[in-house]
Amino acid sequence: ASWRLRGAAPGAFAAAGLRASGLHQVSSPPRAGAIARRAFQTVGISEPPEDLTSIKQRKFTPSAEHLEYAIVEYSGRQHMVHEGGMYETQFIRALPGSKVRLNRVLLLKRRNKDDEFLLTVGKPIIDGAYCEITILEHLKSEEIEIYKHRPKKHYQRRYIETQKLTRFRIDRIVWDSLDAPVEGRQPYPLLQEDGTQQPMRPGADGRKHPRPYHSRPIPSWQH
Repeated sequence: ASWRLRGAAPGAFAAAGLRASGLHQVSSPPRAGAIARRAFQTVGISEPPEDLTSIKQRKFTPSAEHLEYAIVEYSGRQHMVHEGGMYETQFIRALPGSKVRLNRVLLLKRRNKDDEFLLTVGKPIIDGAYCEITILEHLKSEEIEIYKHRPKKHYQRRYIETQKLTRFRIDRIVWDSLDAPVEGRQPYPLLQEDGTQQPMRPGADGRKHPRPYHSRPIPSWQH
């Protein structure tokens, strides 16, 4: 029956009690707590070398050396945010006034008890760190003119489109406990309870779904 499982996930052999052969090689299932926990590094802030060529313009150059900030990944992009700031990004499916958590924190700069800055770099994300935001409003971007032309083919097209944007406010940047449970659903968990690595359906029952999560059509109604 091993030929029937040749196209299955790598963890399916362990779930079925079989041993893979040939190009399929499956190791022993790792522990759930040792897969991606506490994968970060904390270092101090070092002083840059003296640059005499820009010493006159240094006081006019904006700097973030006195700020506590974080680099968060949302909408497929990385952004530098700080508490109290307002930002605009691609459309976030949430009602205005609702609270949303951004839990993909890649870098964090905070003060310690001695009032010194410490820099924490995730590998790739910092476990237990998140940003609490408040959705302010949904708006449209400026008009983007798109022009297509093919030489010697009598083809040209011109149209204008706008993108949906979301404006939100950073309420606070939290990193309290490393052992805090991760809230929300994991669409691509590293290892399931039955030993497989299939994606999860967006439901509380956690049933398996054969297609990836991003391939399902997303409705575009107004909230």
